[in-house]
Amino acid sequence: MKREKLMLAAFLTALFFNSSLLAQQNESSKINLLNYDEVKSYLNLDFDQQQSIDSLIKEIITIKEQDEKTIKEMRSKMQSMGMPDPSLRKKMMKERAERQSKIDGLIKQIEQSLNKKQLEKFDEIEKPNLMNKSKQMGKW
Repeated sequence: MKREKLMLAAFLTALFFNSSLLAQQNESSKINLLNYDEVKSYLNLDFDQQQSIDSLIKEIITIKEQDEKTIKEMRSKMQSMGMPDPSLRKKMMKERAERQSKIDGLIKQIEQSLNKKQLEKFDEIEKPNLMNKSKQMGKW
């Protein structure tokens, strides 16, 4: 009886670790919208789609880079002040939400260029989300 329980515990432990590893592999293998070459191949874009979607993705990348630069500058400013200024943080979050809104609009434009089959695949693609990133970083 003890041996059976021990074997069951070992089996469940192995199953848990295998499922955790599989979940990590699936996360890391997800296609990122900002990698145009992978998106183009994954969605099998035709020539016209490639032209419009490439420029939209470049615009998203520019917004994301602008966001990273702005956040870095704001953090530096807040650190130099010593004590965090709540109004500065509020301003930063408002600006970040506006940039995310622009990205969301560009993503909608991409979706409008896709057919039904491509849209199903597009749902699986990882898209930039500036707001979640700030939550993961914790307090400013």
